[in-house]
Parts: sequence; C-alpha cells; structure tokens
Amino acid sequence: MFLAKVITPVVCSVIHPAFSGKPLFLIERIEPDGSGEAEGDYHLAVDYVGAGPGDTVIAGGPPGLGESLGLPRAPISTWVMAIAERAEKST
Repeated sequence: MFLAKVITPVVCSVIHPAFSGKPLFLIERIEPDGSGEAEGDYHLAVDYVGAGPGDTVIAGGPPGLGESLGLPRAPISTWVMAIAERAEKST
C-alpha cells in the first residue's frame, strides 16, 4: 500500500471487461510523511471508491488482487482502496 495523488482520468477506446464501469486514473506516489511531496512514481489504477482528480488516496496492488476483487483473470496491478482525509508523520 502507498499514498498517492490522483492526477487525471485515463480514457481508453478499448477496455478489458473487468474494468467496465470502473474509472481508470493516473496516480502519482507521494511521500507518506504528510508533506504530500511527489515521488515521480506513476501508476495506472482502477478506482473502486469514487476518487477524483486531486484526491489523496491509498493505493496498492498485492499479489492475488484480481482474486480478492472476484476477478481472478483481470489484468489489475494497482487499485485505489480508499480516499485519505489526511496524512501525518507519527513520532
């Protein structure tokens, strides 16, 4: 799992059936220390929580992701799991 900022929606003319009705976003990993500083690491993510451009989200892609979503043959490597309201560094 990692924190990321939603950059923009991605539009595709042909899409895998597993993504039907699910938004795709370009997301950028950000520092988890609460600064929100971008790391320059981009991912294409499937959104399952209703995020939008500018939102800070929790994203990830553990092994077996397709199976956990009930889509065992889906080509999903990263998905948006939650919208983060805030992030701060703990001491």
